[in-house]
Amino acid sequence: MKLTGFILFLLGLFGCSEKFAANLADKHVIPDVPLYTQIDLGVGGESHLQVPGQPLYLTLSRPAGEPLGYNGHGIVVIRLNDTEFACWDATCTYCEDLSSHFGQKDLDGEIAVCPVCRTEFSLRYGSAFNSETKIYPLKSYSITQSGNRLIISGKL
Repeated sequence: MKLTGFILFLLGLFGCSEKFAANLADKHVIPDVPLYTQIDLGVGGESHLQVPGQPLYLTLSRPAGEPLGYNGHGIVVIRLNDTEFACWDATCTYCEDLSSHFGQKDLDGEIAVCPVCRTEFSLRYGSAFNSETKIYPLKSYSITQSGNRLIISGKL
């Protein structure tokens, strides 16, 4: 009887562990952060976003002037084509302590390169180009267009 009870206990324990591991796998390495900013695309607006493939690095929200991204590392916005945009957190998801991030000088067209570990990320898809190692994709933020204005938001 004692052995049967112990085996059932172990099965329950491992079952919970698998559920716990599955829950962790669903979460991103970069935690959700509150984020809200607007970008003007009209005449005299942000010239980097007028042409597809030219990324823009932002560190402060507009109009509030609050730090953007995880730990204030900033965000990267890129126009993918005439109607689509993408927005990513600038924090490298490969560096263990999540303290490194890329800035405008680390952006080359649709590629962002971490200045510390040199991992290259696609700004079109958010994924790393290194397929040998499991690397989380860049953290994405919601981006919508309203007239000549882009509105970018994260968990509020």
